[in-house]
Amino acid sequence: MKRHWSQVVLVAAIVIAPTLSAAAQKSAAGEQWVQAWYSPPLPPTAVMAPGDIRVYAGQTVRQVVRLEAGGQRVRVRLTNELGLTSVKVGSVHVALSSPNGVTEPETDHVLTFNGQRETEIPVGQALVSDPVDMTVAASDDLSISVYYLGRQAPSGHLSSVRVSAKGDHGAEDLWPGSSSGKGPALASGVEVQASGIHHVLVAFGDSITEGAGATPGTHQDWPAQFAQRLARLGLGKDWVVINSGIGGNRLLRDGSGPKAPDRFDRDVLQLSGVSAIVLLEGINDIGNAFDSDGDSGPITAADIEAADQQLIARAHARGLKVYGGTLEPYEGARYFNPAGESIREAVNQWIRTSGAFDGVIDFEQAVRDPKHPTRYLGADQSGDSLHPNDAGYRAMSEAIDPKWFP
Repeated sequence: MKRHWSQVVLVAAIVIAPTLSAAAQKSAAGEQWVQAWYSPPLPPTAVMAPGDIRVYAGQTVRQVVRLEAGGQRVRVRLTNELGLTSVKVGSVHVALSSPNGVTEPETDHVLTFNGQRETEIPVGQALVSDPVDMTVAASDDLSISVYYLGRQAPSGHLSSVRVSAKGDHGAEDLWPGSSSGKGPALASGVEVQASGIHHVLVAFGDSITEGAGATPGTHQDWPAQFAQRLARLGLGKDWVVINSGIGGNRLLRDGSGPKAPDRFDRDVLQLSGVSAIVLLEGINDIGNAFDSDGDSGPITAADIEAADQQLIARAHARGLKVYGGTLEPYEGARYFNPAGESIREAVNQWIRTSGAFDGVIDFEQAVRDPKHPTRYLGADQSGDSLHPNDAGYRAMSEAIDPKWFP
């Protein structure tokens, strides 16, 4: 029987506790759990490019993530919410490392789950590890090494991973016969226990939020650049910026992963310490709706506005602020259509003037060509007329009012 995304989201909501208020998350010592890194889960996919990996067989798989917050204790979240079968894990190691995965062995810790090293994650669920005492800082690279028992095809966000030939390698760096490629990463979140109150800003969107078109491995997506800007300005010392973008994601229809309303609870509202959201979604809905090769019928601006309003209402019910980003130009992109352009312009007018958002970020104004407003400024786009490059993402980060995050 075909399983619908709505069913998956309901199951996940049952097994994962909702985010507590900042006060409730504080420990007796005045500390709280804060989201330090997050990667939205994706379902398994058989579509592969050269070097991609989909199946792990008695192997250790290492992913390296950059932390956006520091603390004295660490715990890791493993996902199987969108998987098709249970996942059996023999052990999980964490260690500080370089960006290319060369670890610092003296920082190696073995994670346990309810006191056990070996665990199994049922379909539709996620597991959070027991905390380990480990001092980490914002911008540290953390390697997460997962040993898979037997032959398995897990679900997870496709990431750059390093895979051992065979066996449980822990924090070892010399893996004879190991390979690197793009594969599903089981770890979907890292939380740290930090002193004082920290606020999390979640960037929620599609590939333009995830960072498509930026130089790989350099953290030049707009959420990362905005965090760097806050640091340079000496502002936002208590703010953490988390990227919850999925390339190809949509508001109205499942695309790459569940549509935005169906993943909103898991990928935004349940993140530890969340206080505010930047919403930038809709261009994929428009593009696919008016593309002859698209998989949906025509849509209206009101359709996108209604989906935005639903997300805003759900966030406001939690006491969170939502900042709306205008949709960026896309003339010249593969799925550009004049009818779609009219929808984009109408949606942007609504974002700017409706008062529905707690603030408006004019991303379109930041990157468009003043002489040809339906196109990107050439110096700011990656070459496909849809995604910014590093400079374009910098312009986006500079369009955000830092005074919103004191």
